[in-house]
Amino acid sequence: MAVVLNKLRQYAADVRAQQINPGWYISSFVLGLAAGRGMLGGLAPFAAPTAAMGAVFFQGRASLPIMAGMIIGLATRPSMYAGLKPYGDYLLVAAIFIIARHYKKYLVDSWFLAALLAGGVNFIAKYICLVAAGAHAGFLPGLFSESALVAVFTIPFHYIFSDYKRQKGLFSALVLVLVYYGLGDFRLGPTNVREVLGRSVLLVVAGSWGAGWGAAAGVILGIFSGSIVTALSRTGFFAATGFCSGILKGCGPPGVILGFFLSSLLFSASYGQPGDLMGHLWASLIAIGVYLVSRRFLPFLPSREKKVSYRMLLKAEVGIAQRAKPLETLCGDSFGISHLEPRRLLLTVSDGMGSGINAARESRIVVKLIEQLLGSGVQPEAAAGIVNTALYLRGGEESAATIDTAVADLDMGSLEFLKVGAPPSFLKRGEVVELIRSVCWPAGILDEVDPMVLAREIVPGDILVMASDGITEANQISDVLDDWLYNYLRDLPVDDAQVIADLILKHALKTAGFENRDDMTVMVVLFGREEELE
Repeated sequence: MAVVLNKLRQYAADVRAQQINPGWYISSFVLGLAAGRGMLGGLAPFAAPTAAMGAVFFQGRASLPIMAGMIIGLATRPSMYAGLKPYGDYLLVAAIFIIARHYKKYLVDSWFLAALLAGGVNFIAKYICLVAAGAHAGFLPGLFSESALVAVFTIPFHYIFSDYKRQKGLFSALVLVLVYYGLGDFRLGPTNVREVLGRSVLLVVAGSWGAGWGAAAGVILGIFSGSIVTALSRTGFFAATGFCSGILKGCGPPGVILGFFLSSLLFSASYGQPGDLMGHLWASLIAIGVYLVSRRFLPFLPSREKKVSYRMLLKAEVGIAQRAKPLETLCGDSFGISHLEPRRLLLTVSDGMGSGINAARESRIVVKLIEQLLGSGVQPEAAAGIVNTALYLRGGEESAATIDTAVADLDMGSLEFLKVGAPPSFLKRGEVVELIRSVCWPAGILDEVDPMVLAREIVPGDILVMASDGITEANQISDVLDDWLYNYLRDLPVDDAQVIADLILKHALKTAGFENRDDMTVMVVLFGREEELE
């Protein structure tokens, strides 16, 4: 049984090591699918900016789901240009993706260049395809308008995608807009996605910000919900429904739902046919369910934020233990502990390639650069890229080193890990130990690295263990090299950081047969309770 459990745990660790996040991949796929199918007034201005910004800001495998969804969306989307076959759209998306990926270092900080690229490539690629297909010259006004919209839409896309991990509210809004235009015609029984989504947005806005915002959201939804003939009547319906829902906001979700239902029934006379009335009522019922789920899972809503009346402040106790490789006077591993404002603790361990003076020099450079960059406000992924470039330009395999960084926010109770070629870290909570893995080459070997920031929550009593591979791989006879440390930490009852660090180093030496083949460094952080603020 123990062997089976170890195999299952190793499989789960490998899945995490490949950074497989099903929820994120599914949402990225839906975003690409909606962008590929999205139409606005007979134009298709969403695919090009999505492909361009996905190429620039989505790293590595993160861009695959969005591109796969976009290809499927393009294949199922009608074209406004007679003679432009689906391969024309495929050519457009591929050209924008390749060009944006190649020149992303220029596009990351320039929304103007990004807009110029997306709009220009959209015009040139489709113009070539249409001319090759023998299309009539009357397509030029429509193509010019579409390319102008592509350039305009690229600007907000650039802002949202550039920090999509933190701009969760805006990113969610972008997904909703694209789903509204791209997947709105999908049927849900007697209604469709567009009707459900419109009512859901009304409920969320009215229930969170009140009657005025609900009415404003209704006007916007009505204007963009259909043709000019139907827009006026739908605008009145949505605006009145949003206003009535927001009036009873003070009564909580039951009041918002009651106002929504009363207004829906009041205006149901506008749905003349029984089939239309059934779709209206069905869409309203589904929208209520979406609203209740949104209140539970969307943290940026005001109604959810007000529930948080206190925060827990943490303190951190750090212990360090280190041992150089035999016959070496200097340990090739380096570590750093520094404080970032406000109340954030930066912990870094770096293992230089090889051992001795050269390895120590490279690992110290990594630690100092990471501390300077993160202390200056540089994002962790960008800091890893800068360090990698600095080591790569020094040349040679001996200039490589690992980056193992954790930023502990002691106010928010969160940890952010950045791992570049580093062994797993261990987060112990009671008897449960989690392995934090990331697959990436050490800094300085390749001209470009593809790191990913991994986030975890921390509570009082949690123990974080960061170590070099001289510690984690001490057990050379095991198929799972870090298995010994996992089992050792799981049953460790000690609650003193320095004592734990000393014990881990002592046990690693014992596991290795008292002949450590590499430098050994272990950093232990014990998080405790400081105080609570009401």
